Amino acid sequence: MEKPVNADEFVDRFMVGSMEHLRHQLSPVKIFRLTEIAPYLKIPIPPIFLGYNLLVHLTEGYFEHQIGPKVYVVKAPAVLINTYGNISAIRSVDTSAKGHCVLVNDSAMTSIFREQEILNIFTVSPLLNLSTEGNSSLDKLFGLLYDELHTETPYKELSESLLKSLLLKIIKLSASNNQLNRRQEIAMMFKQLVHKNFKKEKNISFYADRLAVSINYLNRCVSSVYNKSSKELILEVLVMHSQLLLFESTRSIADICYELDFPDPSYFSRIFKKIVGISPTTYRKNAK
Repeated sequence: MEKPVNADEFVDRFMVGSMEHLRHQLSPVKIFRLTEIAPYLKIPIPPIFLGYNLLVHLTEGYFEHQIGPKVYVVKAPAVLINTYGNISAIRSVDTSAKGHCVLVNDSAMTSIFREQEILNIFTVSPLLNLSTEGNSSLDKLFGLLYDELHTETPYKELSESLLKSLLLKIIKLSASNNQLNRRQEIAMMFKQLVHKNFKKEKNISFYADRLAVSINYLNRCVSSVYNKSSKELILEVLVMHSQLLLFESTRSIADICYELDFPDPSYFSRIFKKIVGISPTTYRKNAK
């Protein structure tokens, strides 16, 4: 099965030119200027399994970014948030785009932020268009984080504090800083767990046990927030990853079906078409 793509792998596979300044930063939080990235991308970038949390602040230009089945047209000034475990692709990029790009290891997210803050981050729409004032205040914070992480001896506590300030500011600008109710918390924690465990765990009882709730209560929580059952959400994540396998591998549709533990190819094709809108065969043909 496909593995998450980390930052260094992304540079090696999808960028051209001398990119040593982007490689081998050992910090769990990395930040780059878009001027260091945009001109060197091999566009279009095919779907990848995102192995980090991505935060892009665009101050000039545009790009098209696909998260799961949805394509976002990002025009400055704006922020795009893409979380660990998503299937992502980049359709187009303005090579003169300006702003910053931050990459955060998933383990760093859980060590820097409280659970409630992480859940609030996940409630933010992937695309947040900014006012002039909001753009300016975020640009200052991104600049401070860039300066700190690019000194010879970055101060870990300061860089983490700046990252936290950045994300909390984005939450405030998105109006997503309302207190979540219990059902919203359970549904969002379930979705995070699915993205991290779907390869091994497809049984709803596993997730109910991890969240210390009954299966019925879990289903009610997920349905109230996402308008779908827990099983449907798991299937949706599986289909997202099947899209990546269909694109990147030459394995048969039947092999992919069984690798993802679908009972048979006809059932897999039926679920795939229901979620994606076309059959796996047509999807592979169009993608290639």
